[in-house]
Amino acid sequence: MELKEDEYTITTEYKCPTDASKVNHTIVFKRATCTRVDDLLLHFRCSRDSCCVKCQQNYL
Repeated sequence: MELKEDEYTITTEYKCPTDASKVNHTIVFKRATCTRVDDLLLHFRCSRDSCCVKCQQNYL
């Protein structure tokens, strides 16, 4: 995945709500054009389950 100039990636360690195991979340955001608006989440990946909706909701 190639990042554009207005995008950035954050990787964080997180405790899985399902079984309390340690996982890594990698999130790609697009910078908002205005400081009053939150940055847009473009891509979410959990190292354990990339389709995890519970974890993804924490970043919306």
